[in-house]
Amino acid sequence: MSRLDVRFLKSVGPARAAKLSKLSINTVDDLLLHIPRSYLDRRVITPIRDMVPGRESTVSGSVISIEDRRTGKGRRILRVVISDGSGNLPLTFFNARFIRGRLPAGSRVMASGSLSPFPGSGIVHPDLVFPDALGEDAPPIGVLPVYPLSDGLNQGFLRRLIAGVLNDPGTVIPEYLPPAHLRSLGWESRAALIHSVHRPASPEEGEKARRVLALEELYIYMAMLRQVRERSDSLEGIPLPAVNDIQTSFSASLPFMLTSAQDRVIDEITSDIRQDRPMRRLLQGDVGSGKTVAAAAACRVCASNGYRSVIVAPTEVLAAQHYRTMKTLLEPFGMTFALLTGGTSSGERNRIKDALEMEELDVLVGTHALLQDRVRIPGLALCIVDEQHKFGVEQRESLLSGLSPRPHMLIMSATPIPRTLAMTIYGDLDVSVIDEMPPGRGKVVTMVRGRDSRTEVYRFLEERLSRGEKAFIVYPLREFSGESELLDATSSFRILSRSGLGRFGVGLLTGAMSAREKLDVTDRFLSGEISLLVSTTVIEVGIDIPEATVMIVVNAERFGLSQLHQLRGRIGRSGLDSWCYLMKGEECGKEASERLVVLESTSDGFEVAERDLQLRGPGEVAGTRQHGLPLFRIASLIGDQDLVEQASGLVAEHKLTAEIRAEFEHRFMGSVSHGI
Repeated sequence: MSRLDVRFLKSVGPARAAKLSKLSINTVDDLLLHIPRSYLDRRVITPIRDMVPGRESTVSGSVISIEDRRTGKGRRILRVVISDGSGNLPLTFFNARFIRGRLPAGSRVMASGSLSPFPGSGIVHPDLVFPDALGEDAPPIGVLPVYPLSDGLNQGFLRRLIAGVLNDPGTVIPEYLPPAHLRSLGWESRAALIHSVHRPASPEEGEKARRVLALEELYIYMAMLRQVRERSDSLEGIPLPAVNDIQTSFSASLPFMLTSAQDRVIDEITSDIRQDRPMRRLLQGDVGSGKTVAAAAACRVCASNGYRSVIVAPTEVLAAQHYRTMKTLLEPFGMTFALLTGGTSSGERNRIKDALEMEELDVLVGTHALLQDRVRIPGLALCIVDEQHKFGVEQRESLLSGLSPRPHMLIMSATPIPRTLAMTIYGDLDVSVIDEMPPGRGKVVTMVRGRDSRTEVYRFLEERLSRGEKAFIVYPLREFSGESELLDATSSFRILSRSGLGRFGVGLLTGAMSAREKLDVTDRFLSGEISLLVSTTVIEVGIDIPEATVMIVVNAERFGLSQLHQLRGRIGRSGLDSWCYLMKGEECGKEASERLVVLESTSDGFEVAERDLQLRGPGEVAGTRQHGLPLFRIASLIGDQDLVEQASGLVAEHKLTAEIRAEFEHRFMGSVSHGI
C-alpha cells in the first residue's frame, strides 16, 4: 500500500478529501483499511412484502409507474414504483435526471438498500442493477460492501474509489502477518486478503477476512508494546533492597490486618523494586480494596533506602486524599511529605522545591502540575500514577523521560479492566490484582428508582443524616443548560440549602471550582461541618468519608456502569451498611433501565466492567479515547477478544520489523509515546 494522499486519487480533490478525513481516511492505506460495516447479499432476493425497516435488502421487480416533478424550490424528484407480485415499492431519487431514461415502464430492475423512515419514499437512491442490460458474459450478481459514511459521501462513490485502487497495478500492499501464518488462515498474500474484505464471494468470506485483518492490527499494536517493554528492561534501574524487617515493621504499624491479596501484591512490588531494571507494574483493585496501602509499603521501602517517591493523581481532590492517607500510614516512621497541585501558592511551591533540593522530602504528592512544571526531584526512585486512564501515556512517561537511572513506575487503577482489554492497553506492563476486599466493610445495597420514588428516597436520606451519617447527591451536569431539562448540581445545591436538609449543612463540589475551593469543601465534609455533599462526578475518586452511607445519583442513565460503580464506592467504606439510589430520569428507556439493573445484581467491579464493555465499548470502560486507549480501525475489543491471545502468541514468536514499526506509527499516532 501507499502513503499517497487521497487528494491525488482520481475523482477526489480537496472537497471530497475533507469529507474522507472525517472518516479518518487521509491516505490510500487508510482507504483500503476502511472496512465494510456489513455486506448486502444481492444473490438473495427479498419479496417486497417481507422488507423490514432499517435492514438492507435486495428486491427485484418491474417498473409500473413513474413520477417526475419539481418542488416549489425547484428541486427535482423522481419517484419510480416497482412491483414484484408480492407488493409495490417506491424508489425515490433527488436531482438524478440521468436515471430517468434507464427506468421506462415495464423494465426490470434490482434495487438494493433499506426502507426510508419517511412515508411513501420507499428506498431513497437505491443501488440499481438492470438485468436486461447484462450480457451473457457478465459476472454473476454477488455481494455488495456497505461502508461507514460521513455527510456528503455515498456508497457508490466509496465503492468506485476503493475498486479503482484495488484495480491499479501500481498499488503496493506490504505484508505484516508472518506469511506462513497468513497462509494457514487461507490467504496467499495480504493483497488477496484486502481484496476479499472488499470483494468477497459471500458475506461469510468478508467477515473471515475482516477477522484476519483484526488479528493483524492487534499483532502490530502488541508487537510495539513488546518493544516498549524490552527497551524499558534494558534501561538502568535503581535497585531498592526490600529488607524484611522494613516490611514487617510497616505491616505491624497498621491499625488493621492486611488481606492475603494485599500481602501478595506487596511481595510482587517489592520483588520488582529489588531488581536493577525499572519496574513497570499496573496495580488493579476494586474500589476500597486497599491499593493505597500497597503503594505506601513501596514508598516506605524507597525512603528506607534513602530515595524519594512521587505520587501523581488526576485531580486535586484525589491528590489531597493520598496526601492525608500517606501521612497517616507513614508519618510514624519519621517520613516527610508535601502536596503540590495547581492551587499551591508560589511561596509554598518554593518551599517544596527547596526541600526537594535539600533531599528533605520523602514523598511528594501532586497533580499533573508536577508534569507541566517539570518539577526536579533529586533521588527519585519511585513514581506512582493513580487512576492512570485519566492520563495519556505520554503524560505519565514524561515525568520519567531522560532520567538515568530510570525510576520504578507503579500505575494504580480502581477501574477494573477485563483481562483481554488489559492485555491490549497495558501489554507493556506487569499486572497485579487485589481481588479481595478488606473485612469489616458495611454492606452496600443498590436500588434503581424512578422519579415517583423521590419523596420516599429523600425522606430516607433525612433519616440517615439525622443519625449523624453523611451522604452524596451526584448530578450529570454542573449547572443549568438551556439545551437540556436535566437537573444540575448547582441548582440543586441552592434548593437543598434552603430546604429542611439545610440544617445538616450542604456543600457543593464541581470540576469548575478552583483547587482551593475544592479542598475547602472536602475539608468541611471531612470535619463534619457539612453532612450532605452535592456534586458532579468529580467525587468519582479521591474522597474517603467513613461516615458516608447514602449515595443518590440523579439521572443515573446518563452514566456508564463502571462510572456508577466507582461512585457507589464512595459509601460503605466503614462498618456501616449503606444505600445507593440510582434515580432514573423521565426519558430513561427500557434498554437503559435494564443496564442499571446490573448494578443491583452485583458489587463485583470486574463483572461490572465486563458488562460495561459489552454494552458501551472499551472507550468508556478504560477511560476516554483521547487519554490513552488505542484507536483500532478494524479490531473490536468486544467481538474480537479471542484474537488478543492469538496476537500475543505471534508477537512472542516473531521479531519486530521496520515495516511493522512504520505501520504502527501511522495507525496509532499518539496512542503510545514513541519516546518510551
